[in-house]
Amino acid sequence: MIKNKSMTVKFKLRFFITAVLLLLFLQSCGKKEEPQTFIPPQQESSSDKEKERLAKEEFERLKRLKEGFTDSLSVASETDSASVLNDTSKSVSGNKTDKTKLVQKEKELNKRLDNPKTAVSDYIEFLQRGIKEGGNFELNMKKASELWENGNINRFKSNYKNTSKIIVLEEPKVVSQKDGEAVVEVRIKKIDKKDGGNEELDMTVKYNMIADSKGKWKIKGNSVIKK
Repeated sequence: MIKNKSMTVKFKLRFFITAVLLLLFLQSCGKKEEPQTFIPPQQESSSDKEKERLAKEEFERLKRLKEGFTDSLSVASETDSASVLNDTSKSVSGNKTDKTKLVQKEKELNKRLDNPKTAVSDYIEFLQRGIKEGGNFELNMKKASELWENGNINRFKSNYKNTSKIIVLEEPKVVSQKDGEAVVEVRIKKIDKKDGGNEELDMTVKYNMIADSKGKWKIKGNSVIKK
């Protein structure tokens, strides 16, 4: 009787231990699998169906486009022809507008070129750029010589090789202008390096100007009045 009772206790103990281990195992398995089940199967299925639907719609759209393109090639209506003519007319009109804008810009540019004072200012600026420290002497002397009717770059390089500064004391002003000729006057101070020092010359220069066939003013000659 005692032996049977002991066996019953052992059986119950083994059953309890087994049940506890099984429960712990199931709980540990459940914790590992939880992060892997963030997308429900139903959502995956609906996503696949949505992709399939979009693919079919795209196929049908491309098919309709192809059929419509073929029809438009085989049958050309008068309305289409009129549309093409209208588009061409718009293009021509647009070109006329662009041409008008171009002519306007050209006129604005000519206003600048038609001013002999501007030509003299540009000429003096090229000289100032060429003689300043770090300036491109050769290039700016070339540009300055091009503003003369008969420019000579070698003469410019010789005349300004020892010049350290040119200061505009009075801005250029038009003394006279008629047809394609003009006289522009400007007062400047020219500082030259001489005998280890500086020589300052305060002078008024009168430039005789002439306009070429394009309306661009060039210097024909000059006269200097020293103060």
